[in-house]
Amino acid sequence: MSKKRDTLIATADRLFYTEGFAATGIDRVVSVAGVALGTLYRHFDGKAGLVVGVLDYRETAFFARLDETAAGKEGRDRVLSLFDGLLSWAEQKPGNENGCLFLRAASEHPEEPAIRTRVLKHKKTYLTFCRKHLREGGWDAAAARRLAPRIFLLLEGAVATCGFLGNRIAIKQARDAAEDLLSQDPSTPAMQNRS
Repeated sequence: MSKKRDTLIATADRLFYTEGFAATGIDRVVSVAGVALGTLYRHFDGKAGLVVGVLDYRETAFFARLDETAAGKEGRDRVLSLFDGLLSWAEQKPGNENGCLFLRAASEHPEEPAIRTRVLKHKKTYLTFCRKHLREGGWDAAAARRLAPRIFLLLEGAVATCGFLGNRIAIKQARDAAEDLLSQDPSTPAMQNRS
């Protein structure tokens, strides 16, 4: 990737998250990024392409943060670390309580198929990511398939309520619910660690 493309993505990511997609036009993005409008069109096919580029960037950075937090952990602690990674992600910037950028992109662009397709792909990838961490934590394939949607929903619910409850409270409540779920599930691996 080029440096100017990276600058456009980082700028658009920040502006879309803080100001919204509809409220942030292409002219604002290029102005804040300090690049020419033609530069944007060299890298993206318009605003929808820029939004998809931002979502690609956001997904890569988000999953890297969660993987980093889970590294070296086993059993239940590996799965619960996803919530710790989410909290770390949410608290990286002040005011980072605007909910899920992917769902906001879909809701602000209901008629844009490229964006909706990218959002659906992300949610499916996120569910698979949860399943992967369950497997890496020691759950068998059937248990991971059964538990992954529940862990995914707790993570998503935490993000959805951060704006109302605050990051720390929402994510802690979701983590506690996940811990209860895993503690009560008969498929929890014997190698589990107590948090």
